[in-house]
Amino acid sequence: MTDVVRVDAGKDAVRAYVSAHATQGLDHILHLVTEDNFAVLRQIADLTEDEGMTVTPVDEWRAYDVMKHMSASLDRSRHRLELLSSGRPFENPRVQPGSSGDVEYESFRALRAAYIDGMADIIAVLRHADGNAGLDFTADHAQFGTWNWLEWAVYSHHVHTHDHIGQLTNIVKALRSS
Repeated sequence: MTDVVRVDAGKDAVRAYVSAHATQGLDHILHLVTEDNFAVLRQIADLTEDEGMTVTPVDEWRAYDVMKHMSASLDRSRHRLELLSSGRPFENPRVQPGSSGDVEYESFRALRAAYIDGMADIIAVLRHADGNAGLDFTADHAQFGTWNWLEWAVYSHHVHTHDHIGQLTNIVKALRSS
């Protein structure tokens, strides 16, 4: 299996990787997204509340911060995938102060539950989509350019997620070794 491109590898590398996987079709993408979701869930499954909120020497972010970051765009991503995959346009709303990225969860446990539910919704959209529909509709990414919904799924829920799987892996190892 080829290594997953890192988000910081540069625009051309990320676009080439995303395109190569998107052209393999919806079943392939669903497999990537599902496997990466399982990888995240394995990392956070048995973290205690204290562990989820602990800063470790390996990262300035806590597991809570990583999960909050990944959860912040799940609703927007689901909406984008639903619209584009059904042949309807998507326009990225302006992010306003107090938007989903600013949500504070009452606990790590509540955040974990929100992430699990949000990803279940993303995976359900992918499972019910027609992999050949809506491919002419695109939406812009501020850094990487225009993508159709299959490309968005690869980027948002595989490439971006994979960077954070590595981050979570390092945090959990540090927590377990202390």
